[in-house]
Amino acid sequence: MIAIYKRELQSYFSTFQAYLYLALFVCVTGLFFTVINITYGLNDFVSYVLSNSYFMIFVYCIDLPILTMRLFAEEKKNKTDQLLLTAPVSAWEIVLGKFLASFTIFLAGMLIITVFPIIIAANGSLPVSNTISGYIGMILFSMCMIAVGTFISSIVSEPILAILISAVAGIFVLLFSNLVSLMPDGVAATAVFLCVIVIGIAVLLYIDTKKIAVSLIALLAGAGLIAALYFLNKEWFVYGITNSLNWISLEKRYEEFLNGILNLSSIIYMISFTAVFLLASVQATERRRWR
Repeated sequence: MIAIYKRELQSYFSTFQAYLYLALFVCVTGLFFTVINITYGLNDFVSYVLSNSYFMIFVYCIDLPILTMRLFAEEKKNKTDQLLLTAPVSAWEIVLGKFLASFTIFLAGMLIITVFPIIIAANGSLPVSNTISGYIGMILFSMCMIAVGTFISSIVSEPILAILISAVAGIFVLLFSNLVSLMPDGVAATAVFLCVIVIGIAVLLYIDTKKIAVSLIALLAGAGLIAALYFLNKEWFVYGITNSLNWISLEKRYEEFLNGILNLSSIIYMISFTAVFLLASVQATERRRWR
C-alpha cells in the first residue's frame, strides 16, 4: 500500500493535477476570505467562508472531482491498470493507497488555508472552538466525498465522465436536505417508502446471489420489521420519511460541525460512510481483476 501511495502522490505532482487543485482551492478560498471577512470585517472564517453555499459548490462539484477523476479511470483509459491489477497487492491496498494519496493532497490544501483564520486571530477576535469544529467537519465531509469520487473513478473508464458524475454527486449531496423538504409526510407515505427500500434490497440480493429464496427471506424479514416498527412507534411514521432522510444526510451532519457542535455519532457516521464507498471501490477493483 505504501508503494501505491507514494506512486500516486508522485503522479499527482508529475501531471500538475495537484498544482491545479491546490491553486484553485487556495485562490478561491482567498477570494471568499477577502470579499467576506476582510471587506466586511467579519471574524468568523468558518461561518462565512467554509459554510458559504457557493464556496461548497465550488469545492465539492468542481475542485474535488479534479482530484479524484483520474484515480482509476485514467489507468483504465490508458490500459495501464492491468499492471496494477496483476501486481502482488490486494484490492484493499490499491484502493487505500489511491484514496490516501488524494486525501493527503486535500489535507495539504486545508493546511495552507489555515493562514486565513490566523490572520483574523492576529488582527482581531477569532472564535477558536467554532473554527476547530468547522475544520474537523470539512475534513470529515471531504473525506466522504473523496471516497465517493474514488468509487466513481473505479467504475468508469473516462476521467471526464468521472469528473462529471462526481460533480453531479456533489450537487446531490449538497441539495439533499432541500430535496427532503419536498418529500410527503404521513403514515401511508412512510410505509410505501420503507416498502420500496425493502423491495430494492431484495432485488439487489437476487441480482448478486441469483437465489430467489434469499430474496424472499429478505422481503419477509423487511415486511416484518416494518410492521413491528409501526406497532412499536406509530408517531414516528408520521414524519418517518423526512426523519430518516435527514438522519442519513451528510450535509445536515456537516452543518453541526459548522455550528460548533462536535457530535460523536456524526463522526462515526462519516467514517462509516467513507468505509462503505471504499468497500464498494474494492469490490469494483476485484471484479475487474478477475475478468
